[in-house]
Amino acid sequence: MKKIFLLFGLFLFTGSIIAQSPDKKKPVKDKFVKSWHIDEQFAIADTVPIDTARLNFQENNIIERFSTDNSYNANYGSPIQSKIYMRRPQGTDFMFEDAYKPYLLDLSSALFYDANFPYTNLTYLTGGPVIGKEEQVKFLYTGSPSKKANFGLNLDYLNSKGRFANQAAQRFTGGIFGRYSGKHYSAYGLAAVNNHFNHENGGLSNLELLNNPNVDVQTKDMPTYIHGYSVFRKNTFFYNHNYSVGINREVKISEDSTAYEYVPVTRFGHMIKFEEMKKRYYEPQLEKSFYKNSYDSINNTNDTAAVRTLTNLLSINLAEEFNRWMKFGLTGYVENEVQQFTFFRDSLLQKDTRSNTRVGGVLSKSRGTNLRYSVLGDIYLIGYKLGEFRLEGKAEGSFRIFKEDVLLAANAFVRNEEPSYFIQNYYSNHFRWENNFTKMYKTHVGGTFSLPKRKTRLNVAVENLTRLIYFDENAMPVQHDGNVQVLSADLKQDVSFGPFTLENDAVYQVSSNQDVLPLPMLTLYHNFYYHDKWFVDLYPQFGVSVRYHTNYFAPSYMPATGQFYNQKVVEIGNYPVLSAYANFHLKKARFFFEYNNLARYFMNGWGFHMPNYPINPPMFKMGLSWNFYN
Repeated sequence: MKKIFLLFGLFLFTGSIIAQSPDKKKPVKDKFVKSWHIDEQFAIADTVPIDTARLNFQENNIIERFSTDNSYNANYGSPIQSKIYMRRPQGTDFMFEDAYKPYLLDLSSALFYDANFPYTNLTYLTGGPVIGKEEQVKFLYTGSPSKKANFGLNLDYLNSKGRFANQAAQRFTGGIFGRYSGKHYSAYGLAAVNNHFNHENGGLSNLELLNNPNVDVQTKDMPTYIHGYSVFRKNTFFYNHNYSVGINREVKISEDSTAYEYVPVTRFGHMIKFEEMKKRYYEPQLEKSFYKNSYDSINNTNDTAAVRTLTNLLSINLAEEFNRWMKFGLTGYVENEVQQFTFFRDSLLQKDTRSNTRVGGVLSKSRGTNLRYSVLGDIYLIGYKLGEFRLEGKAEGSFRIFKEDVLLAANAFVRNEEPSYFIQNYYSNHFRWENNFTKMYKTHVGGTFSLPKRKTRLNVAVENLTRLIYFDENAMPVQHDGNVQVLSADLKQDVSFGPFTLENDAVYQVSSNQDVLPLPMLTLYHNFYYHDKWFVDLYPQFGVSVRYHTNYFAPSYMPATGQFYNQKVVEIGNYPVLSAYANFHLKKARFFFEYNNLARYFMNGWGFHMPNYPINPPMFKMGLSWNFYN
């Protein structure tokens, strides 16, 4: 930790010097900080507001921001799966990554910035008793040595001991990012590391101890099925750059004067990305009753799987700005990826190298407010993914109906997906399979209706999954031979009266086959709070929030494979997770106090995030976030 904080100070000092302009004595007017995500393939920006909001700072937890309700072992930093199907990320080629996806710093989560001054944020979060303490430190620095360039550093360290035995988690993510935006040449770069270390307990082995008033056992002393360890690592290097060729177009400034502006006509782009992922699972001493099979050793387990991927993409883009009348952009691209899969088979190291090449195109219109759209299509022509294709489209626009602003959006896709490598081939001490699954076929149609002034938002979506691959009651992958449909309706409605606000988020979802894809029918989130201005710069927020879902046979978790698998033994749900909190926003600082799982004091029994994984006992949490503008 001392080395990390030393690095904080060194980087902040250096960055502050670099980012200062020669005329630093002149006051900077209209300070600003902007941030955005970028599309991996073409570096298309999607604006994201800076996290300086006065409200709901207590939900800084990644788990709560990821989804309204989730399956995990109750400890922050543990593997996670959303209980809302439409909020689950797209699966990856490395199946072990899926359960860690919300925590990762990669192209899907990394932010890029533009600021006319050095910007720094330091956040500290803590909670729980000493024996189960949860601590997190986050650091962000970004500076702009010129109007065209920006760089920064992002660090995040978590150490959570857990309230139950053998469930501690440690996580470190760090990244260096930068961008350059010139007249002809522009580029984005990211180098990121992700390290996750998790204790694995397999759940509580004697649930009767939870509700037995005659037995005084602390949660840390309750027996668990196993004592194992999972290590997941992901390293990413990414560079996307393009060169534009354009014209100087005459622009009328006033009735008497004109000027010339540069208009890009064609952009030539190149993206290179190298990713390395590794998953290790080990148990120093096996609990034999937990597993049906032990192939290599009956005394201990040490399983490893890894993948390295090198991706190169070349693109050519006809810019939308060029044509005055046909306002759309057109992009064509070819992408090649080379993957090396590494695993142990019969105690021998195996390496399998495979390559894929696909071609595709994008038709898009991103400028204007009335209508924006994008249509993407590509197909693999070479490699083991031969024949895999996707066709995706989205459109959005704003309209005014009866003096009311209305936002409409629609999205749809058709995907024919090759099963990932380790779904087809996997060898470990407890699980082995050689599958010949066929491609999965997915179709999706969704739409959003929004009334910003009334704080109303409705999302409706339906998805059909053909030949879906899932993990059955034996924690083994199987392929369903039919179709599964998911219908989802998500209504968000905020109601305000004076300084009081009630935030509501209700998700209704139906799975046509609960044996294959189990989902809770109803998931609710409500947040009632008081918010006002006190004194000159103090903005307090006092409130209570509750999360709830109906009963269902929730998937359980298999530590040895890192996968969520179906079960038909235990139902969970109908248990509200209630929290009370106080937030304060004072100039450049935000801080909060929270006490969660208050329902434990008046509900009979314990609630569960997953079968055999109880919700944490009530816990006091607090946090501080400080912005530095220097």
